Amino acid sequence: MPQGAVTFLGRGLAYVRGQRIVLTICPVCSQRNDPKAAERGRCLWCAYVPTPADVRAAAGDDKAA
Repeated sequence: MPQGAVTFLGRGLAYVRGQRIVLTICPVCSQRNDPKAAERGRCLWCAYVPTPADVRAAAGDDKAA
């Protein structure tokens, strides 16, 4: 899994730290996530839980390559 800024098939925004996904903007409902829910890797608004298979490095993030 790429490290740093990632998207989910081009949608949303998260950060990967090791094997942990911090979900900042949900790819399903497009809402900015609550910081506590983001750290748990789950969307506070629609309960989306990221699938590691959908993770893609965010464009322009040199560390995620």
